[in-house]
Amino acid sequence: MTPSDHPQDSIELRADAVTRETIDVNDGIERVMGNRELYGRMLRRFRNDYRDGALAIRSALAANEPVLAHRLVHTLKGAAGMIGAHRLLQRATELEETLRLAAAGQRETLASLITEFDKVLHLLDLLLDGHPPPGMHVMPQRTLMPDAELLARLLELLSQQDGAAVDMLAESHASLKVILGETTLARVVAAMNSFDYRAALDALGETAYGAGI
Repeated sequence: MTPSDHPQDSIELRADAVTRETIDVNDGIERVMGNRELYGRMLRRFRNDYRDGALAIRSALAANEPVLAHRLVHTLKGAAGMIGAHRLLQRATELEETLRLAAAGQRETLASLITEFDKVLHLLDLLLDGHPPPGMHVMPQRTLMPDAELLARLLELLSQQDGAAVDMLAESHASLKVILGETTLARVVAAMNSFDYRAALDALGETAYGAGI
């Protein structure tokens, strides 16, 4: 078999071991059932949400707000896991446990997290700006339906008590999970399983307001 006979994806997703340890693209794409465009959106959202790295965590600790710091680290842990940043996930897990136990070594654990965080953000800059490491696929720049548009359509269907909302929840489940978060989406789905449109609208209310809808 010649190189040109290999499936295109197997070539595009191949990366050196160091790169895979920082962000495992294969794992991230598998988490969204092979939806490469959605995964690209997740990476861009992560880079945007964490463009200041661990600054918020550092500030919370400096202000002696361990509860806030713990919440921020817990959120980071989930986000890192979703994109396949396994070592960052591990460092966040270690810091979360240190904060939970109010144990010694928080400064050292935070420093370790910051080092890994910087590697992830640097790799995201390369990957998303069109200069990936050799063999790594450049994530697609064409987006799916914009978040606000997707939410607006779902709100419209729910307000009209249109059963098509159920189909939309199923078809756009992965995208809505990224937009709404797992907890809010679960509330919406549970309400729609009982055809309770009002409860589904209430669950969406805060997110829709934040999106300017």
